[in-house]
Amino acid sequence: MGSNPGDTALYRFVWRAGGAFRYRVVGREQAQDAGPAIYVSNHLDALGPIMSVLSIPVRFHPWVIGEQTDPRRAPRYLYDDFVSPAWHLNGRLGMAVSWALSRITVPLLTGLGCVSVDSTRHETLPAFRRSLELLTAGENLLIFPEEASSPEEPESRLHQFQCGFIGLCSMYERATGDRLPIYPVAVHAGRKAIAVGQPVFHENRGDRHVDVQATCDRLRERVRELYLALEAGEEQALWKAPETKV
Repeated sequence: MGSNPGDTALYRFVWRAGGAFRYRVVGREQAQDAGPAIYVSNHLDALGPIMSVLSIPVRFHPWVIGEQTDPRRAPRYLYDDFVSPAWHLNGRLGMAVSWALSRITVPLLTGLGCVSVDSTRHETLPAFRRSLELLTAGENLLIFPEEASSPEEPESRLHQFQCGFIGLCSMYERATGDRLPIYPVAVHAGRKAIAVGQPVFHENRGDRHVDVQATCDRLRERVRELYLALEAGEEQALWKAPETKV
């Protein structure tokens, strides 16, 4: 197993409490036994983050939207993203429920060691600095890079990826001299399974924008392949190929 999921009391509690709900994990042996690494997964609304943390035996530090860890902004975020569309609670009642829910979710996400990414305020530098600190300390990040406003591909339910997180690979290599593995992950609700693929490594070939996009595209395609393999029940064939380098 990678970094111990029980290295904090809260993470240990969440890990144990979620035992009855875990999905089957396919390909976990492909991942290295310890960090640092980045795991990149599909989102599937709230299902991807929840099931990845509960099911994959790695101590993750997930990236989360900045509003989710801010006590002042979390109620509005929860109202717009979940309480109103999912529970159909609107107006004052919906906001009251959102406020009460935020009293639970904000300390929970903070206590789990999530990295707050405030892209809406264009204040991502603190998130990258914190992420680099975690990676150089041997920790693992869990990132869900889908852009929800882009069209969803019906076959895989994937949206387009936001690629900024790829910059962590160059930052890590400059800081340590080592390359950082990125593991593609696919969560499939119907199969109640998660597939972890072989690592992808970012390569700097001279054009930063082109290089980042190439790595990002390769990761998205790999997550898509894993999802469709789970869909077809053919996931074991995915780990016969050698390690992928972009």
